[in-house]
Amino acid sequence: MVKIQVIFIGKSRWEAGWPYLGHDNESVMDSIIKYLRDRHAGVEFNKNELIYTHDDALIGSIKNRIMVSDGVLIFTIGHYGDPGLIQAGLEFIEMRKPTIMANLIYAGDHTFTKIYALVRDKNYPLHVISSQKMEDFSKPINIFCELLKLRGKNVLVHASDQLKINWERVLGFMSPERKKLSEEHPEFLEQITTFTADKNFEFYTDIIGMDQAHQWRKNELEYAHGLEEIFGIKMIKEEPDEILNYYDAVDKEEAKKIAEKWMINALKVEPTKKTIINSAKLYLAFKKFLKDKNITYYTPDCGSFLLSGKLPAYPCLPFMELYKEGIYGTCESDVDSLISFIYGLTITGRPGFVSNHAIDTVNNLITYMHCLAPINVFGNDDQVAPYEIKYHGESHFVGASPCVKFPVGEPVTTIKISIFNKSIEIRTGKIKSNVVDERGCVSKMLVECNVKRIMENYDWNSFGWHRVSFVGDWKEDFIIGAKLLGLKIVDLS
Repeated sequence: MVKIQVIFIGKSRWEAGWPYLGHDNESVMDSIIKYLRDRHAGVEFNKNELIYTHDDALIGSIKNRIMVSDGVLIFTIGHYGDPGLIQAGLEFIEMRKPTIMANLIYAGDHTFTKIYALVRDKNYPLHVISSQKMEDFSKPINIFCELLKLRGKNVLVHASDQLKINWERVLGFMSPERKKLSEEHPEFLEQITTFTADKNFEFYTDIIGMDQAHQWRKNELEYAHGLEEIFGIKMIKEEPDEILNYYDAVDKEEAKKIAEKWMINALKVEPTKKTIINSAKLYLAFKKFLKDKNITYYTPDCGSFLLSGKLPAYPCLPFMELYKEGIYGTCESDVDSLISFIYGLTITGRPGFVSNHAIDTVNNLITYMHCLAPINVFGNDDQVAPYEIKYHGESHFVGASPCVKFPVGEPVTTIKISIFNKSIEIRTGKIKSNVVDERGCVSKMLVECNVKRIMENYDWNSFGWHRVSFVGDWKEDFIIGAKLLGLKIVDLS
């Protein structure tokens, strides 16, 4: 259970000061604690004694409680002339636990304002808010609690440091489309035959270097430490070999029923039924594998694994289906994108769209595109986006991917977190259309946004190419969360 220390800073009841002489602090403190406990299941809110001077013994005791807690809520509920109030607040914030400092207007304003003025440039994991109504504190406190619930979770990264092509698996992956390929694209089959005959041939796969998706390869231990420090999430890296065993053990009749459901619900279907059945088999394999591992968040190095035969089908349709069941996979063993997805999902309740992007500087447009996309873009299975099933974008002739039709006219918020740089980039825009073009990736969301600002501040080294988009205007929420995590905010909206 998440444990939060709730600290109250004010004045003793019979001191002159704000709110007024004789103010009943205990009733205010009790009402705040009740409000919190009534609205946040799974969170333990621990009420601490009122701080009305710098009592070393009491301050030390509260610090010890903070050390074994997940976060801190400071309520400034009064003030008078004692400078010890300011010093106490500073010492709690300096412990660098995620903290919200909330002020009740006409009560703790002097203390609240002075503390914030002294810490605002120090990049502490801190969000501040001041209002007359407890209801106004609900949004940041809810974001706070949900982010803290991520602590102790694991993310599974499937990635290899060495790959050798298993041509039997690669050709088996292509086999369902062989007849169609021989009729429509015989030159492709001829080229594959040439590849297989060359014992030294290998597809290019970036498994040693650090491409834009593999920031963690710069320094795996340092990255894992940073991920745990910021989010409390542990990164587990494994080889993918078990997946093939799960895939081979799948009930083929069950996979056939799932494939048929996907095809019936699709607006249009390009690949053969056998290709889609293979994707359904991979869905069942992933589902059982991740359940057995007790893993909710997963990112395989799908491109490299497909080119080497370690994955028997594209994971795009499997992940689309798993999203509806509360299991989340993202592409290319890109942990920065996965953590951005988890961050956005936690705050919005909606799965994100991890994507590459193409920038139109002339028309102020960006196309966010990938071959995996969610259909439950509103986080509600009753309101799913329509989709087609097409061949995978880069593969063009083989594999199956959902081509999702995103809701035109809706706002969209696009983010990327850099664990190494402890920063988050935020973009906002509006969905203009769904692009139909056989080039590039399959799902293409066309967004009108501040392209000039994005280009002038493009930071490839920190954020790479992938971005994660969430339907809706979530900028304020993402900024609140970023402050609570101590992330530097790069606002490109």
